[in-house]
Amino acid sequence: MKILITGLGFISSNVAYFLSPKHDIKITYRSLNPVKELYTKILKEKGVDTTKLDVINETQKLEELVKSNDLIVNFVGDIQGDEKVLYMANVEVPSIIAQACKKYNKVMIHASGSTYGVTGKVTIEENHGEGLNPSTAFEKTKLQGEKELLNILGKNAIILRPTLVYGRFNAHVQFVTIYKLVKLGIIPKLEIEFQPVSARYIAYLIDSIANGKLPSRNYFYATECSLVNLSEFFQIYASTINKKGIQIPIPNKLAEIALPKEVKSLLKYAGTVYDCTVMKEYVSNMEFDREEVIENAKFLSTLDKNKILIPT
Repeated sequence: MKILITGLGFISSNVAYFLSPKHDIKITYRSLNPVKELYTKILKEKGVDTTKLDVINETQKLEELVKSNDLIVNFVGDIQGDEKVLYMANVEVPSIIAQACKKYNKVMIHASGSTYGVTGKVTIEENHGEGLNPSTAFEKTKLQGEKELLNILGKNAIILRPTLVYGRFNAHVQFVTIYKLVKLGIIPKLEIEFQPVSARYIAYLIDSIANGKLPSRNYFYATECSLVNLSEFFQIYASTINKKGIQIPIPNKLAEIALPKEVKSLLKYAGTVYDCTVMKEYVSNMEFDREEVIENAKFLSTLDKNKILIPT
């Protein structure tokens, strides 16, 4: 199948990497930094076609790309910036892509967010948005983006709500920060757990949809089913880069004070359990993907050695 992926980031690069042996993949980017240049190099070696696209200012090119592909997968989005930046990335861009998909009757998979102000045990709401309580500009624009897509495409919109995503090409600021702490020999023993998801499992999910297996719901949490202690990432990174350090027990209250802000930002949703029912329809055995964390440590080490360890 011919699959168009919009947005070149760590999750989309993982997805393109794992889908490339089975599908004809084209991935778009608006601009490149040294990390994204490496993504394009890796993906080209896997047979993935990369092309520059400004969704907002090149709508004709976008429509041509949508028309010539069978499935559209959007990973364009932003997690930081002012309200205008977040609105453009999380609402305006996916809406423009959705309009092109509607014109050519294409199914669009959209990567949204999972943090909508609800903690504890989070189920998929029966009526979209009901019971959710987004408070930040990021959360509000992500939910608004979902609503726009459902209004435009209806059943042709499939909205994924990934939880904490990890994977081999991860260069998100939280994981770069963890790597830097490990490199300094700081390996905290934390009491903090998250329900994450491997980018590889997201690729398996998209592969199944591409092969005609549609989900029972068209918006759902893309997540593994078990909580994982955040210390696992520190320990796997340390083992992989052969770094011995001091394992310091840090109670939650102290973690709220002592951890860098990039890691501390995760704490609000620590211990939250998301409904993995729909995800299990696609990936029945979603154990913690340790091998992908090992590969991620190697990738971050490569970036570090090449002096391009840039949060991306």
